[in-house]
Amino acid sequence: MYRRVRLLDTTPTLVCVNLERPAVLPEIAANAAALVADYGASDASLLDVAFGRARAQGRLPFELPRSMAAVEASRPDVPNDTVDPVFPCGYGIELSTTRR
Repeated sequence: MYRRVRLLDTTPTLVCVNLERPAVLPEIAANAAALVADYGASDASLLDVAFGRARAQGRLPFELPRSMAAVEASRPDVPNDTVDPVFPCGYGIELSTTRR
């Protein structure tokens, strides 16, 4: 079982996760006010999205598994093979710029 991140329970929090490889973060995804995945974006670019100065868009190139047990039960030679992923491969979003 994952330890809860108390800040997410008390303060609406935008969480940015660098996804150079898949991560197991179901509890963060369930409790964060917003979850952003980045693949090496600059801090300035991430803040532009967070404050509505730039448009958020993108799709996951792999699934985000629900647990390490799901990862261990998956076949290592088959992509996107975990049971009930938190976010499936291709999941994404495109948001309009909210303000200038």
